[in-house]
Amino acid sequence: MAARAVKLDVPLPPSFSFDGVVRSHGWYDLPPFRYTTGSNLLETAVASGGKAVPVRFEHAGGVISVSARGLSRGALSRIATRVFSLDLDLSPFANSLPAGGPLARALSRGGGRMLRSPSLFEDAVKMLFTTNCTWAATKGMVVRLIALAGAEGRAFPEAQDVAKFSARRLERDVRCGYRAVALARLSRRIASGRLDLSRWEDRARPAAEVRQEILAERGFGPYAAEGLLRILGRHDFLALDSWTRQKYRKMYPGPVKKTDGSIARRYARFGAHRGLAMWLDLTRDWHEGDKVEVWP
Repeated sequence: MAARAVKLDVPLPPSFSFDGVVRSHGWYDLPPFRYTTGSNLLETAVASGGKAVPVRFEHAGGVISVSARGLSRGALSRIATRVFSLDLDLSPFANSLPAGGPLARALSRGGGRMLRSPSLFEDAVKMLFTTNCTWAATKGMVVRLIALAGAEGRAFPEAQDVAKFSARRLERDVRCGYRAVALARLSRRIASGRLDLSRWEDRARPAAEVRQEILAERGFGPYAAEGLLRILGRHDFLALDSWTRQKYRKMYPGPVKKTDGSIARRYARFGAHRGLAMWLDLTRDWHEGDKVEVWP
């Protein structure tokens, strides 16, 4: 007998933008996510009982309707809250900004919340796959990992599913190069209980402490650790990579060799929100088009 369809309406905070959260960074372009800009519909799949369970998020009015077959209402609420970063309180950052400025406008149109995967393991692996490669290469690795280890080849695998494969097999079939050893180690540590990823999501812990724990994992350098913290809503760090540096210099011309220092100085005023200020600034053209205003 087919599993019962379950649907839940999740209320949204003020100034929420469905498209703004989905396109807050590139995760929407990586499977199992599927999204068409302007559609108000995001789809993904999660593993449950060895099967891939499709999950749909539809935005209408002040709610997101999340639906799936065979998942509880509690599970749907947790997934929607995590995927759309609904647990974040952006008011301290908003209250620190001058009214009417570019960053205040970015928040008012729904910026500031990052799209997350249904699980932190999926976020961590995808972040690992973004290191030292093109976006096309990242996407290819994600596709091949799902095909190899994901439930029915459609849901992102859980740690215990990836842990079944040797680093050599992962390198061969996922074609993830040096990341294979890091992926195998991370998966086995999680599957065995030696690594508890919930510690990385504990907002009572200092961001610097969590950063050090992520850095201790093989394959996670400063960019990957800080990029993962950004997705988790911790913006104490900048997560600089080649894209952010190039985009910054396009907006704020200057000597390439002084880029990192220039970035650090420009956003230092935002304190624990410096990473969010930088990200909202550098990605405004994704949402504002030709109306982007460069601020001093």
